[in-house]
Amino acid sequence: MAWFYNGNGLDLTNELLGDWGLAIGGQANTGELFCHSNVKLESAAAFKGVKFRTAGTWGEILKEYYGASVVYLPGSEVYSAAERGVIDAFEYSGAGSNWPMGFHEITKYLGIPGIHSPGATHTIKVNRQSWSKLPADLQQILMVAIESLGNEFRTSLLINDSASIELYRDYGTNIFYVSDDFQAEIAKRTKEITEGYAADDPLFNEIWENKKAFVKTYKGGKTATTLNYSIYD
Repeated sequence: MAWFYNGNGLDLTNELLGDWGLAIGGQANTGELFCHSNVKLESAAAFKGVKFRTAGTWGEILKEYYGASVVYLPGSEVYSAAERGVIDAFEYSGAGSNWPMGFHEITKYLGIPGIHSPGATHTIKVNRQSWSKLPADLQQILMVAIESLGNEFRTSLLINDSASIELYRDYGTNIFYVSDDFQAEIAKRTKEITEGYAADDPLFNEIWENKKAFVKTYKGGKTATTLNYSIYD
């Protein structure tokens, strides 16, 4: 969200949308859980032959590099598919969203962290012509309201995610941690695919390079000011 609102994210989003629509704000999701599964998937080798529900770049990686059988399903069918053994594992969302879905009832394992999806920004889009008909003061009010709601939404997600992890522990779900080596490998594979997209599309490359530069600066400052000790430990 820092890049979206304080970097070039919003402008680049609108460059991408062109005449199709206009982004007037964004909302950030927290990171997903790595998976719910009936197989312990903490290493690359464990994915071979596993029927895994996902899509997009993560699906490409699982299929091409790790031998998983990728299954595409809408969210509404995930519970029943896992319950009936149609899929062995799946990713869905963060802990606060997943717990009410009852996935812990039909799977043995919960994997963390969600290296495949550490976060996402959802843009609020409108029709350009309709937007241009609004008075400037109403445009500004709506944009400020969306930004405020986005901050509130993310804060509530962070709280619900943390509380829900405790609910999984209390329930007795077997929680496993994806190894650092496997996380590094997933990040490397994802970067390779992303750079392939950038090589094929000038605008994708512009966005990619812009965000890389922003994140480098952001992480440098964050690392310098991050505490190793706290009174809450």
